[in-house]
Amino acid sequence: MTVVVVGGSLSGLFHAIVLKHLGHNVHVLEKSSQTLLESQAAGLNAGPDVQKLIDLYIKSETPYGMPGALVEIVDREGVVINSFPPNATTNLTTWRILYNILKSHLLGEATTLATYETEKLVGEVNYDGEMVSVSYTDIKTGVSDVRHADLVIAADGGHSSIREGVIPDSSPEYVGYVTWRGAVPEPLLCEASRSFLSNRVFMLRAEHGFILSYHVPSDNGSLKPGECQFIWAWYEKLDEHSDDFNENFTDISGKRHFTTVPRGKMQPKVWEKRQECGNSLNPPFAELLEKTSDPFVSAIRERQSPKSVFYDGKLLLVGDAFALFRPHLGSSTNQAAMQALGLAEVLEGRSDLVAWERKSVEYAMKTAALGNAYGEYCFTGKVPDSISAAIRPDESYT
Repeated sequence: MTVVVVGGSLSGLFHAIVLKHLGHNVHVLEKSSQTLLESQAAGLNAGPDVQKLIDLYIKSETPYGMPGALVEIVDREGVVINSFPPNATTNLTTWRILYNILKSHLLGEATTLATYETEKLVGEVNYDGEMVSVSYTDIKTGVSDVRHADLVIAADGGHSSIREGVIPDSSPEYVGYVTWRGAVPEPLLCEASRSFLSNRVFMLRAEHGFILSYHVPSDNGSLKPGECQFIWAWYEKLDEHSDDFNENFTDISGKRHFTTVPRGKMQPKVWEKRQECGNSLNPPFAELLEKTSDPFVSAIRERQSPKSVFYDGKLLLVGDAFALFRPHLGSSTNQAAMQALGLAEVLEGRSDLVAWERKSVEYAMKTAALGNAYGEYCFTGKVPDSISAAIRPDESYT
């Protein structure tokens, strides 16, 4: 079977690896350049299905993350005032580490079963009753081409053009807040901050939002003390129509971004304002902002799809292209891995696409509801009923 995977980030790579393992010819088409892909890389949670997929198909003996820990809520003096467990087995890592593992595995073996091309902009995806045709253009040369496939995997992200083609008016909706993000290598922090932040997940509520920090391997995968890094994410409520929003999402060249201003593109004055806000945080968090050299900011958007199977089962929506979550649970990557593992069961005759789609929809609905509830708690300190069992209500605060 010939398969075209539209989207070469983690969702696309999960599916490409599974399909290649099953003996299919896989062609991955990614819109972004390698540089642009990496400029938006961030920390992430490798959930249980990610770990299962890596164990089954890659069999990596090299650790690629750090076990998740309690989320500890601290005050401005650094005193822990509450904590709650992760929602599932977690492994804290980075996008770049996983991407390199997956892509190397996909292309590293001596085989012609897989190709991976960047800067390929997919246009129309059509179905003639037998095959699906994928039209695309090389962004560098302007040359257009068409690939014909028995199966197309739409893994082209939250702003999927393929989803928009089969589910009109399905663009993600802004949820009312943004996230500022960055990473700081361990050696750049003072000893007191390193000691406070190491091997822990912290949350501090701040004006209009909250900030998180967690400890992950270095981008080359090192877990050695002194070689790892700290990831931080600051969630801030912000009106999409405000002057601040417009300024924050206009880059150094004057380009207005819809979702993310990538690393290296943020206006210096925008970052200076954010660092000034950081002075109100406790010292370790303030130092994280001070020592961050390449921050980026994203508008948080969400979208769920009512179905994931189209064109008689020859077009499948996966990952963020299928359901885009608020990031509080870190479940987006796990969703894609879950779908890839489920697709393997379908292709091996152990399940069918009806069951696969039902599981995808149910997973998305549950994850969105729980993630939104966690977000409410993180912003307000008030415990929604849906997560009251995971957080001790008598210790929550506003």
